[in-house]
Amino acid sequence: MRAKLLLLAGLLFTAGRPAAADVTEMAFVLKVSGDAKIKTAKQDWAALLKGARIRNGDRIKTGENGLVSLVFIDDKALMKIRANSQVEIRGERNAKGIGKELAMQIGEAWNKVSPNGPGFRIETPSGVAAVKGTEFYTLVDDQGQTFVYGIEGLIQLLNELGEVMVAKGQMGFSKKGAKPTAVAAARTPDWSMGDEIQELNIEFENSDGGKKNLQIKFKKK
Repeated sequence: MRAKLLLLAGLLFTAGRPAAADVTEMAFVLKVSGDAKIKTAKQDWAALLKGARIRNGDRIKTGENGLVSLVFIDDKALMKIRANSQVEIRGERNAKGIGKELAMQIGEAWNKVSPNGPGFRIETPSGVAAVKGTEFYTLVDDQGQTFVYGIEGLIQLLNELGEVMVAKGQMGFSKKGAKPTAVAAARTPDWSMGDEIQELNIEFENSDGGKKNLQIKFKKK
C-alpha cells in the first residue's frame, strides 16, 4: 500500500476523494513570480495571477524560478510554494475552521500555521506529516522521498512502518519501505515569507454564499 505523508492529525487524504460540499474559497494568492499555473474544476492549466482565489480541489504547479505565496482565509496560515513543485489543495470544514489537506507530489514549500488551528497536513508519496507546531519546511524529491525541517514547534512524520517527531532544528526523513527518522539539521536557513506586504484586505465568500472581509497585517522580520 502506497505510503502517505500527513502534516497534522486526521484521516489520510486520498487524492480521488470528492471535495467537501461546504468548503468553497480556501486561500488567496499574495504573490506570484516566475512560471506558475493553476488547474481548477472548471479550467485546465492556466497562468496563476496575484490576487487569485484558491478553491477546494485546485492544483498549483510552478516551473523554473516559480514561486507562489498563499494565505488561507479562515486562520491566516501561510504557505510559500517554491520552484518545480506540484500541490493540490483541499479542505474540510470543522469546528475550528477549515482543515487543510495538501497533496504534494514533488517540490518544496514553506509553511506557517497556528498550533491551535483547524488542522494542516501535507501528504507525499512516501509518508504523512502531522503538524503539531507553527513553522516548517517540506521538500519532496523526484524519487518521492520526503524531508521535513522543523523551524518552530513539532511535526509528526509517519508512514506504514512507524513515526517520528521532528522538533525545531531537526530534519525528518521518510522514504518508501523504511521507518521515518529525525536528525539534527546541518543548517537553518531563512525560509520566511520575505514578502513586501504590510496590510491586506480580502473579501471572500462564506459557505452560505455571503461575503466576509479579512484583514491581514505582515511585519517585516
